[in-house]
Parts: sequence; structure tokens; C-alpha cells
Amino acid sequence: MKTAQSDQIGSTGRPSEGPRSLTRILALFDLFAQSNRRMTLAELSTTLACPKSSLLVLLRPLTEKGYLVRENDTYSLGPKIIQFAQTILTHHPFEAVLRGIMTELVEQTGETVLFAIRDGDRVVYTSVIESPQVVRYVAHIGVNRPLFCSASGLVTLAYDTPEELDEYFRRTELKPLTPNSVTDEQVLRRQIAEIRKEGYCGTMGTAHIDAAGVSVPVLRADNQLAGALVIGAPVARAARNKTLYVTAAKASAAQLSRALGYRGDPKLDAVH
Repeated sequence: MKTAQSDQIGSTGRPSEGPRSLTRILALFDLFAQSNRRMTLAELSTTLACPKSSLLVLLRPLTEKGYLVRENDTYSLGPKIIQFAQTILTHHPFEAVLRGIMTELVEQTGETVLFAIRDGDRVVYTSVIESPQVVRYVAHIGVNRPLFCSASGLVTLAYDTPEELDEYFRRTELKPLTPNSVTDEQVLRRQIAEIRKEGYCGTMGTAHIDAAGVSVPVLRADNQLAGALVIGAPVARAARNKTLYVTAAKASAAQLSRALGYRGDPKLDAVH
């Protein structure tokens, strides 16, 4: 009778190397994906906690087939794996993944969920799934908002370099959309710094007097911002349910980021 243990034992009575080798190959590619330099056998062995002899058994066929390149006793990703990754990204059904995760987020929170991308000095909603509730936040694909007074826009500004942020404020007229819109540059800078620290932005009536927003970043494999996931809700409900919105939005954005290949720290200040 087979057991969970017997499946892992080879004909010699020793644990099978198959699963371990697969795990090491995946760890190897993940390490190279996170690194921007070539690595020696010794470095790979130490980082992966894998004996050099075992590692060489994996490196040789990967190098021969073009998944890795060996040069001057150092290794880096080869053209075959890069081509493989590009093929996956070309056919990656991100929109389907996005809509699925947004639908789940609507079910969790009962609120309207949006995805926004930057377009110059504004953000544009590219995907919207409305709340089923009678009283709800309503927005349409293509609607845009200024960066400084919308939750998704402020998340976007949090990914600007200090120089880009300075230039943004130099060229932008901070004209309020509602009485709650923040137009003091120093206050906005403090808000942006807090967003970098906490990894989300919450606004109350700053872009629309009766609407609140909670927004979190969605990141690509290169650590750059892909867009912002947003929960839009009436102000009163948002005030009661902010903790739920933030927790659910962060979890959903992490799923989306992983789907795009991001493997880093979700906190915004990790990329600055």
C-alpha cells in the first residue's frame, strides 16, 4: 500500500532527488530574477544552501540549453529563459485575473472596486465593477481624476522619485474639487510620505464630496507601479469599515502583483 512517505523513496531506498532538484531549480531562477548581477558557483551555493557538487548537476544542463549563461566562472540568466518569460507575459491573461480578483473584492467588501493607471498628471479608471448596493459609489471606465486629490492618484505620486515629485508640484495648480480637497503642498507631501510607510491611501470626500476611497499599489516584476486598486464607497460606510477595506484591498493587490511577477516587499518605502 502506498503512503505519503513511500512516494518519496526511490528504488535505492533513499529519498528521491526529483522534488528537491525541482525546488532548487525554481529557487535558482528566483534568485537570478531578483539579482542584477552575475553570480559565481560559490555565491549560488551559499545563497541557496546547496552543495556545489549538487548545484553543478543542475547548472550544466541549464547552461547547455541556454536557460543560463556561463562566462568567466559566473552565471546569469540566458536567452532561453528570457524568451520563455516574454512568451508567458505576452499571453498572460492579466485582464481576466484582474476582473476575477476585483469581483472577489466586491463580494468581500460590498463596495465598488476600480483599477486606475496614471495618464500624465491624472489617473484614469480602466476597469470598474460596481457595488450591488442601492447606495454606492458610481464611476465609469475612462473617468479621470487629478493625482493630488484622489486615493489612486496619491498612491501613484508615492512612487515618484523626489525629483519627479518636486517637478509635479512645480507645474500643478492645486485647485480643489471639493471643500475637503487638500491643496497645501506641505500637507500633501506629508500624506505621500505616510502612504509610502503604510502602503495604502485613504481619502474622504476629496475628489467627490460624498465619496471615500481606499487605494493600494499593484506592482510589476520590475518593482514599478502597474496601477492602483481602489475601493470606492459612500463616506459614512467607509468611515465604519475602513479596516476591512484596507485589509481586503492589500490582500487583493498582493495577488495581482504576484500575477505580474512581483516578489518584493509590498511596502512602498521598500522601493525608494
